[in-house]
Amino acid sequence: MQTNGLILIVEDEMLIAEHISRILTAASYSTVCVTNVEAALAVIENQQPLMVLTDIMLLGDQTGIDLGTILHQKYHIPFVYITSYSGSDIINKVKATRPNAYLVKPFKKEDLLIAVDLALYNSSIEEHQDEPYLVVKDGRVTAQIPHNEILWLEAEGNYTLIVSQTLKKRLIRNTITEMQQHLPAKDFIRIHRSYVVNIKKIAELASAHVLINGEKLPIGRTYKEQLTERFNA
Repeated sequence: MQTNGLILIVEDEMLIAEHISRILTAASYSTVCVTNVEAALAVIENQQPLMVLTDIMLLGDQTGIDLGTILHQKYHIPFVYITSYSGSDIINKVKATRPNAYLVKPFKKEDLLIAVDLALYNSSIEEHQDEPYLVVKDGRVTAQIPHNEILWLEAEGNYTLIVSQTLKKRLIRNTITEMQQHLPAKDFIRIHRSYVVNIKKIAELASAHVLINGEKLPIGRTYKEQLTERFNA
C-alpha cells in the first residue's frame, strides 16, 4: 500500500504513541515511535520524516521544546506539539520554536488528522510563498495553481472555492482570508466579504459588480472605493 509519507512520533507514554500511530496508519501514513530527543534526531538523520509529532515532557534531559527548537532552526521539518500542558507559560515557550500546530491531550481522532493536515499544508505554503503559484492541499493531493490562472476565490463558510482559468474549481479547507494572505497583494483584491478576485482578469467594472470570464461577481460597498482606485490606476 502506498503511504502519504513517514511521520515521527516522539512520545514516552507508549499507549498514547500506539494510539497516535494507529490513527495515522489508518490514514495511510507510515510511522516511527521513539521516546526521547536523541532517538528522534537519529530517525530524522536516517529516515528524513515528512513531519514530527512530539510531546513536551519526554524521557531524558531534553524536552519536546528542545526538539522543536532544533527542528525549526536546523531541519526545517514541520512539527506539532501534542501535550497535556496548555498554560500560558508553556504556550509562550513553544511560540519561539514556531510549531506548525499545537494539540492538547486528550484529543479526538479528527483533531489529530486536522492538525497534521494543516501543519503539512502551512509548511508547503511557507516553502513556496515566493514562487508564482499557489500551493494548495486538495484532499490528499497537493496542487500548484499558477497565480495568473486564478480568476477568483469564493468563500464557502470556513472553506474557499478557487476558480481557475480553465474553470476548474477546488474547494480548500481554509478561509478566504487565510488564502488571500498567500497571494500577491498587487494582483488580488477583496471586492466583497465572499470574493477575492484577480484584478488582471476583470473585464468590466460596473457600479455593483465586476465581470470576470463572463461571470458577474458582486461588489461590497466597503470595498468599492479601493477597487475603483486599483482598477483605474
